[in-house]
Amino acid sequence: MPFKISSATDYPWTVSGELAGERWTMTARFRFLNQERIDELLLKTSRRAYLLENGQDDPALSDMTAINMATEVLAGWEDVTDDDGEPVPFTAQRAAAWLRVQGVAAAVATAWQESLQGARRGNSKAPRGIG
Repeated sequence: MPFKISSATDYPWTVSGELAGERWTMTARFRFLNQERIDELLLKTSRRAYLLENGQDDPALSDMTAINMATEVLAGWEDVTDDDGEPVPFTAQRAAAWLRVQGVAAAVATAWQESLQGARRGNSKAPRGIG
């Protein structure tokens, strides 16, 4: 299969979570980031998680939160509906509110990291090539 240079700016990936005992699933559209930014996000979040697990923190890493990561990588969504089952269009304002719901930002950030692993293994649903 040839390497395809794509003009795509994002790719779909399934995100699942649980809220108040109910499982939910939606399709996120994750932004293609350059490799330097991906490395920076992964390194900083890994470092901060290590420090927090050991009862420490680094003020320089205080912006490395699930909400901030999810906000940066989330470009859109599919399969998000309101109480009446009607589709909810993606907007930055709606995403900001949704990411503040308990566990949602962590689920999005985790799914984004899993999408990177899937892409490395060749199991990605992401378009092939450079975005």
